[in-house]
Amino acid sequence: MNKEVLQSLRAVSAQVGSLAELFAVDAARDWLVLDACGIHADFSRQHVNQQLFEQLLSAAESVEIASRFTAMGSGAIVNTTEQRAVGHLALRGSSTNSEMSNQAQAQLLRAQKLARDIRGGAIKGFSGQMITDVVNIGIGGSDLGPAMAHAALRPYHNGPRIHFVSNIDAAHLDDCLSTLEPSTTLFVIASKTFTTLETMSNAQRARVWLENAGIDSAPHLVAVTAAPDAATQWGVPAKQCLHFFDWVGGRFSLSSVIGFSVLCAIGEDHFGALLEGMHDMDTHVLTTPAGQNLAVVHALMWWLNSAVLQRTSVAVVPYSHDLRLLPAFLQQLMMESNGKSVHADGSAVDAPTSPVVWGATGTDSQHAFFQMIHQGTQVIPVEFVGVVASTGSDDNAHLQLNANLFAQAEALAAGKFDAPGHRNFPGNRPSTVLMLNELSPRHIGALIALYEHSCAVQGWLMGVNSFDQWGVELGKVLAHNVAAQLESGTLSANKTMTHPLLEWYLRARKKLLPK
Repeated sequence: MNKEVLQSLRAVSAQVGSLAELFAVDAARDWLVLDACGIHADFSRQHVNQQLFEQLLSAAESVEIASRFTAMGSGAIVNTTEQRAVGHLALRGSSTNSEMSNQAQAQLLRAQKLARDIRGGAIKGFSGQMITDVVNIGIGGSDLGPAMAHAALRPYHNGPRIHFVSNIDAAHLDDCLSTLEPSTTLFVIASKTFTTLETMSNAQRARVWLENAGIDSAPHLVAVTAAPDAATQWGVPAKQCLHFFDWVGGRFSLSSVIGFSVLCAIGEDHFGALLEGMHDMDTHVLTTPAGQNLAVVHALMWWLNSAVLQRTSVAVVPYSHDLRLLPAFLQQLMMESNGKSVHADGSAVDAPTSPVVWGATGTDSQHAFFQMIHQGTQVIPVEFVGVVASTGSDDNAHLQLNANLFAQAEALAAGKFDAPGHRNFPGNRPSTVLMLNELSPRHIGALIALYEHSCAVQGWLMGVNSFDQWGVELGKVLAHNVAAQLESGTLSANKTMTHPLLEWYLRARKKLLPK
């Protein structure tokens, strides 16, 4: 977005007034309340009036959002820096590119068949025992999305137990394996390239664990990858290699075969409902005018806070234990996508891009960081996510949970001024409330797709390419070089800013090693 547009928006936003003043003029502000795909979205406590809202919609129109979504769905090269299509819409039948849709459907059918065989016992472990545990080994998009969806869909688990291992820290895999029996455990190795350092290190350790138990590892391995030849060469049977494609970005890949572990946990009917929920939101986004389009308005509110009002972070607070991993999923989705300092054409960005995304569940977070959100010097927008239908066995507890959600939104907006000093709450702090009718596969699918589309729209407004992640690469390359030096015990003669730390580490490690 060019400077002139941002300056104009900032000038209008400076005249908006406080939330109390906005509600005094319009007690309902129901034009900022939208319903779509089982999600009730209340943006009324954002710092926006009708004039600013219209200008935000004009800004969205100026970056041609509708045509960009059409290009994405057609299989055009949307990810220009990597010369790739962006095809996650094809994974749930929302693409007009039949080739991509056909490829996705073929792999989904293979994944469904393999999951049925695992769940039904047609694929057995050592000595003919049924698979009881599936360990998903992946990192980033091969972990965060599946782990989040698996946790969110807890009531629908009716298959083998699912475990997620991502960290190269041996403690993560050790902790997982300590609870499992090799003869009844299956490992799903999820890596797009089948070269990811953390994933392949953990996969190798898992294979050794099986072989040390006297088990042929091959029947206990599934690969989810865009490099099936590399997977079969590594030792995964070809029939247990599930393919996804370079036109699917990792953080947008849950609806691909990357979701295989979730499919094993909940079965194909419920996984199908998850995809249907995504398709519902895709259809809404592709066919609804901007002012009533949930993903567009959601993106505009995030962009307003980050780029226009220059608020550097947003707290995502799900009032649901089952949604506890949503903030972590959104950290990658939003910050890896839009945490950029150059435009899609390579020119420098001179406006704020992605906010820092963080958060934790309510009501736990109320006893942790809400002190700062209510009375700190920074204004931090909050995204509350709740569920209407009870998700546990105590309906009154669920009412108390939602009462806290609504009270926090009110307290942030209204504040409290009848006590001085330490007991004064300034209020006028923005929040959004997203309420799902229920925490079902279809509603979770819609929520995930909402965030995917909002992320893309924000990127277009910022003028960045949301679909690459070059910033991840440098640290990975340097880690390989540093690891080689640490393993040899000899540092490079090329002095770096981290050289003294590496020298100290080698001395400290030597003291701890057995004599």
